Amino acid sequence: MHKFMLAAMLATSGMMASGAMATEVHVTTANPVIDLTISETVETPPDIATFSTGVQTLAPTASAAVRANNAQMASVVARLKTLGIADRDIQTTQINLNQQFDYRDGQQIFKGYQASNMVNAKLRDLTKLGAFLDALAVDGATNFNGPMFGIDDDSSFREAARDKVWAMAIARARSLARKAGYNDVRVLRIEETDNQGRYAAMPIVVRASMNDMGKSTPISPGELSVAAGMSFTFEMVK
Repeated sequence: MHKFMLAAMLATSGMMASGAMATEVHVTTANPVIDLTISETVETPPDIATFSTGVQTLAPTASAAVRANNAQMASVVARLKTLGIADRDIQTTQINLNQQFDYRDGQQIFKGYQASNMVNAKLRDLTKLGAFLDALAVDGATNFNGPMFGIDDDSSFREAARDKVWAMAIARARSLARKAGYNDVRVLRIEETDNQGRYAAMPIVVRASMNDMGKSTPISPGELSVAAGMSFTFEMVK
């Protein structure tokens, strides 16, 4: 007779925000157990691309730098919307104003004020991505960072990865049980591990200038892996 200990989390309405309280549940088994941790992935093309873009302007005075930057950034944001990006998918991430200097013969020489403004944007139609980046450069964007490809709703792919994990765990546990002289297994514990997620290749970094606009920027989205991981305890049974 084997005693098998499971950890469980119980929460009650009277607990504080940190709130969950650990307890131990003892399960008695008549036979040996098998512990397995399984991870599986499914691959799918991405359906969204996120990137940051923005403008930098230099002027003799702070007010002139900000005015020029605002006008140029307004043109970039207008282009984002014209190309199909919704307001909810555009987010300002950084606004800076700094003095700029050159250094000559050990002397600091004032150049002017540099204003910069960056936004994050999400494109939901990847067929437009190459032309989209080109159009932004024409409208005054001086920086692109990205794209970082992703999946807008990965729940169905995550569930498919879980199905693969479950099938692999059952098959492996039954194989081990039969090698040990048992006929089958029964599940005692299933726990979803924290190594699941969505993994992409490193983002492409695009730097554009007017001289680079001879043809559309080539972009290859590739595929992403959506992962799921679970740990199991099985009892071997006759």
